[in-house]
Amino acid sequence: MEAEVRVTVFMELETADTPGGRAPLSAELAYAAADPFAVTMTFHCEGGEVTRWRLDRQLLGDGCRGPAGEGDVRVEPTADQGRGPGVRIELFGMPGPAGRSHGVLHIAAADVTAFLATAHEVVPPGAERICLDELVAACLGDSESPFGEHAA
Repeated sequence: MEAEVRVTVFMELETADTPGGRAPLSAELAYAAADPFAVTMTFHCEGGEVTRWRLDRQLLGDGCRGPAGEGDVRVEPTADQGRGPGVRIELFGMPGPAGRSHGVLHIAAADVTAFLATAHEVVPPGAERICLDELVAACLGDSESPFGEHAA
């Protein structure tokens, strides 16, 4: 059994600048047994810039079935006549001089549930375990930590 799952998915970003209000976007979803509670979404932007968001795996699954999340990440199922069953992911960034950034993503529900099913094969829900030493190293910014960037 693989200890890590990675898949590229296609989604849409809500935007007022695009006809129809959405722009196509791709991201990599990743899950690793070393960080069993998180799913990482990685976006490769223009100029080689990389943006990562770490979401709680259970929150993502819960959001496929009903509204979930109250903080920086909110997830809920959607039904669009032209696009079929989907998942809406709302992300709130850190406050800055221009205010707090905000983005809304739409992804096919089938893509999310298939990814989560594979992640659940790696570490079944309820079987998540982390080593306290690794968690402390991650909090202290140890570059050798398997947790990488901190969750948003």
